Amino acid sequence: MWFKSVGFALSVGMALVVVLIGFTLLSAAGLAGFSANDVAQASEPELQEVGMLPASQTAAPSPAASPAEAAEIAAGDALFKGNCAQCHAVNEQVVGPALAGISKRRPVSWLIPWIKNSSKVVASGDDYAVALFNKFNKQQMPSFALSDKEITSIIAYVKSEEGGAAAPAAVAMVSE
Repeated sequence: MWFKSVGFALSVGMALVVVLIGFTLLSAAGLAGFSANDVAQASEPELQEVGMLPASQTAAPSPAASPAEAAEIAAGDALFKGNCAQCHAVNEQVVGPALAGISKRRPVSWLIPWIKNSSKVVASGDDYAVALFNKFNKQQMPSFALSDKEITSIIAYVKSEEGGAAAPAAVAMVSE
């Protein structure tokens, strides 16, 4: 009798494995499951109440940058990759929100304290900060010991990447 129940359990277990593998393959092909956009849209009305625009409303890439702007963008690129890229992308949601259009959603005077210490901004009761915190399952962004200039460099880099492509002219000027 014991052997029959073990055989049944193994059969059920194998069936579950087959179903999970099938679902994984369908998800990878985009035919089943849900995407990050579905999750973002689920709580979009709450964020629209406090003035957040959907990430899909982004600006076109900026024209070629001056040498000074190119240097700032290059510095922002390095800072972004070292501090932000683990949780953020410019044009798609990762752990945190997509950053395209961030300077249109919030002024730099708000972004600087947010990047330095987001928990302090949330604790202050700022409506936008609280809505953003709640949208991302109360996942706290770490504090960063970055200067205002470093943060504005990151913002310049994000602006240069909005819409998908980097500003190739800016990168070329810096590398020369």
